[in-house]
Amino acid sequence: MSDKPYVRMTFDAMQRRSLRHLVSALDEDDHALPGDGAVASAITGYTEWVGDGEPVLTMGWDWEMRAGTDGSGVALRRVGDPRSNLCVVMRAGAADDIEDSSTLLKILIDRSNWQEETLRYLQRRYDG
Repeated sequence: MSDKPYVRMTFDAMQRRSLRHLVSALDEDDHALPGDGAVASAITGYTEWVGDGEPVLTMGWDWEMRAGTDGSGVALRRVGDPRSNLCVVMRAGAADDIEDSSTLLKILIDRSNWQEETLRYLQRRYDG
């Protein structure tokens, strides 16, 4: 067992692991200011994903909802850095670098199709 508080994995190995959706939710909107005019706001939230098998992988990130650019409704876009128990490195033997790992996790997230599953979950959770 490692003494590090994270799971270390190469980028190639991480690309072969699948993650499944665990939970997503809307952020509470506590930024609204009372007044007579319109208040700029955004719909934001978070999503959490877990990997099957061992070692257990967890990854989450914040998102914001925007109007779709192709007239298809709304779209989710990752914002900020991911949260994870992973330290992803480009090759075995490379030094652990949390900043580089965060960049690699962003690439993995942005290449995946997490938006569709998250939107379906949010519709079920908040419908009715």
